[in-house]
Amino acid sequence: MSPDDVASLSLAGPELTSIMRLSATDTVRARIALAVDLKLIAEGEKLPADGEIARALDVSEMTVRRALESMADDGIVERRRGRKGGTFATGRVSELPDAAVEAYHADAQEVHRLIDLRTLLECAVTHYAALKTTPEQLDRLAALVDDAASARDWTAYHRADEQFHRAIAAASGLDWAQEPYIETLERLYRYFIPYPMDRLRKANDDHAQMVAAMRDRDVAGAVDTMRHHVQTLHQTMFIGRPDGLSAG
Repeated sequence: MSPDDVASLSLAGPELTSIMRLSATDTVRARIALAVDLKLIAEGEKLPADGEIARALDVSEMTVRRALESMADDGIVERRRGRKGGTFATGRVSELPDAAVEAYHADAQEVHRLIDLRTLLECAVTHYAALKTTPEQLDRLAALVDDAASARDWTAYHRADEQFHRAIAAASGLDWAQEPYIETLERLYRYFIPYPMDRLRKANDDHAQMVAAMRDRDVAGAVDTMRHHVQTLHQTMFIGRPDGLSAG
């Protein structure tokens, strides 16, 4: 597949996915509600601060506040004031179908397409990064692995994870791949939902293996780890849906 083919493929998805019809507030509500519904956020678990959630989901803090307040009205989360306050998952889910959540489910086919496209691009940039990374770039990647490992919540992890993948793409030197890669990454991140920290730390183990392979100039090992790392999204995103579909 040529660079032009990849660029064309990255633009070949539906012009208007279901989630693009949602308001910013509804997208936040859907992403957190999905995580609660799938028990990725446990009953009684404290969510990150509103500002941290806003940075992870790339929305304003006011949007997060409105979404959480609507979820509190429906009993999905509880907002507590005071020194030990914050937002806590109640473990309950909406009794009626949530239109915003259903919009995410409706985009399953598009999400799978994005996962496969991301796999193609990640393997390409990882191949060349493994050949060309400088010691300074490797140290930067290792530092991002450490940042993700020390993350205390999914917001901090997501930030380090995104920086890690962008740094590999930059280290590859493949200028033609940068635009379709970033576009695909950003489209897929629109479907990001919170995951338990133990699962995210396992994903970060893949990052550590990639850095180790790159230091050894083990191109095949780095690419194989990256391929498995991204393809796993087919099984893990929106995991637990009754119809057996997974989306990434």
